[in-house]
Amino acid sequence: MTDTDPGIRSGSLRAFPPPADLLPGLLADPETREAAVAHSAPTPELAADPDSDVRSAVAAHPDLPTGLRDLLARDPDFFVRNAIAARADTPPELRERLVAGLKPDSPLAEWMLSFGRGNHAGPPPAPVPPPLTRQQAEALLARAGF
Repeated sequence: MTDTDPGIRSGSLRAFPPPADLLPGLLADPETREAAVAHSAPTPELAADPDSDVRSAVAAHPDLPTGLRDLLARDPDFFVRNAIAARADTPPELRERLVAGLKPDSPLAEWMLSFGRGNHAGPPPAPVPPPLTRQQAEALLARAGF
């Protein structure tokens, strides 16, 4: 957690709880703040962080107070609002309002949101090509240079 590589520090935080004396520094570091959120108490400062990934981590925190949940439910970032909607303790009426207002601006964002909602689906399977005769297969391989 003190490695010079920020990826190592973040990965360590995702795998292990940090020693108490390192947590303030890890929260202060923009490279590790998101991963450190899981090991700290959710605060209004973290819920207002300029980094939406940090706010998403706060929204997913198991000890999120109701007041911060309601604040983050109005966050401008739809991934943060999605994290609030995905919480088991979010009241059904708030969840419905959040999901109805989640309008991603791209198919990629919609696909990413589907993981948090638990309704992710892969692309449809490709159609099975018709069987080839040996002669057709050899001709196809010859055209491909094999």
